Amino acid sequence: MKKMMNWVLAATMICGASMFTSCSSDSDDSWTSDAGIALIAKNGKIDYWRQIETAFTDACEKKGLEAYCYSTTAESAYQEQLAAVADLRLIDSKALKGIVFAPCYGPNGESAEEAVAALAKERGIPVIIIDSPVKADSPLASYPYYGTDNTDAGKKMAAQVPTADRVAVFAMKNTPGIERAKAFKGLRPNAVVYEVGEKATKEVEQAIMSDQFDDFVFFNGSILVDVIPVIKISSVINVYTFDVYGEFLDELIEGKKFFKGIMAQNTFDMASKAVDAVVANSKQSETVPTTYINQYNLTDPSVQPFLAFYDKKVPVIDNIVEKLSGKWINGSTEDEMLTSDKIVFTFLSATEATVSYSEEDFEETESGTKRKWSNHRKYSVAIYGNKVVLTGHPNETITLVDELVIKSITDKEMICLCKHTTYRYDEIVSYVETDYKMTKLNVDYSNDIYGKWDATVNNSGTLQTWRWEFKEDGTYVFSMKSGDNPWQTYEDELAEYFVDGTLLCMRWKGVGAEKEERDWREIVSFNGTTMNCKRYYSPDDINYVTEILELKKVVE
Repeated sequence: MKKMMNWVLAATMICGASMFTSCSSDSDDSWTSDAGIALIAKNGKIDYWRQIETAFTDACEKKGLEAYCYSTTAESAYQEQLAAVADLRLIDSKALKGIVFAPCYGPNGESAEEAVAALAKERGIPVIIIDSPVKADSPLASYPYYGTDNTDAGKKMAAQVPTADRVAVFAMKNTPGIERAKAFKGLRPNAVVYEVGEKATKEVEQAIMSDQFDDFVFFNGSILVDVIPVIKISSVINVYTFDVYGEFLDELIEGKKFFKGIMAQNTFDMASKAVDAVVANSKQSETVPTTYINQYNLTDPSVQPFLAFYDKKVPVIDNIVEKLSGKWINGSTEDEMLTSDKIVFTFLSATEATVSYSEEDFEETESGTKRKWSNHRKYSVAIYGNKVVLTGHPNETITLVDELVIKSITDKEMICLCKHTTYRYDEIVSYVETDYKMTKLNVDYSNDIYGKWDATVNNSGTLQTWRWEFKEDGTYVFSMKSGDNPWQTYEDELAEYFVDGTLLCMRWKGVGAEKEERDWREIVSFNGTTMNCKRYYSPDDINYVTEILELKKVVE
């Protein structure tokens, strides 16, 4: 069941019930100038068939053919298709070169199939069945069929959904929906399938509120329309749907976190290939590959016809590679960002970048508790319109993906939505979404920091001198003294650091300690002999403190 649109075809009725439009262009060398092909389609009130008519007309125009387009007022209006056949009989036999046909069926299985078959036989012209195959006893059963392989579509949808468990599948109680859901469950056996009617608001809301599922698959997009508001305020992470509708494309273009993608019957390719088959007098059937549209491939050429049909435009940033080039450090669009949440992205080219960060969160592993640490890690880069996707692989099991949806960018500042996803063996481990106000870094203190640096600190009422000796191999030595007492050097199991741009991150583990400790600072000023480092943190998750530490270069 396709989604109903709030408009009807502008074409007028000819011979009573049929809707008729035609177009012409320059003649094709292989056929006479008045040669044409007829499309007898179904319900012209819905976008699915409007897409097919648009693609059919465009394909005919490119070949210099007349396009005789008929569509009905309802899926069951087979009488209107009979009237269309009557209209076609009035066209000169030399002009009508073939028919592309999607049969309607009345309440008792009545159709215009016999009339179409009779006309084709009389004129000696090919017929291509489109969208829905006819039955084995149909007079058109011997003609080629161009349509969607619902089983293949279900399998492809299963490949798009990353999780094997906690998946809810909603499919209407019709042959296409059932076939798609069955194929999906064949690859995702733990998925829970709901067979529903056109309105499934109650079932969907109950599934969302049950908190049993992370992924929601809708094999008929119209089911989803009424429950989008519920999804937006729920904890649902991933939504996938079959069929393309304008409001769903908006969600993808805007980079909404919950809406992951659309599986679309490629109506434009289907109609174009049907025209090619008529011209070639094809005897072979063909299924047309399903198109998957997600936030990353909206600039793919196969998606462009859908965007054009709905008059949707994917934002494109001029010279985006040039504007991105260099180092960027993240900040919050609202309050000040904790230094522990700072990340430095360095774009080396259109396909390569490095990412540095030292997050505070822990990760439980079989070998113990580890904290995240990314020191100039290499990432691949892919750019899709205004979306920049960075993908890194810290080890064989973990994949990190940062998607930046850029809203504005200058040579100094970038406003974007960052969606960070961690995968383990293709399963989503965590997802975080944050608005960033990123600043372009024109300095990099990576090499300037080498050597010894002293800072005077008040440690619980006692003035102390702390010394860091930063070595070129990425390790450091920490020493401390109080007053005239001798220096005390800490012999740690681990003492590493890195600097990327203005971000300074350190980690250490004392002898016999159970876990690593971290320190992260942002270098706010540097003149070669004096370095001021800022740390913004929360000691108790309630209060927030800004600390400026002044370090002096030790000259020996």
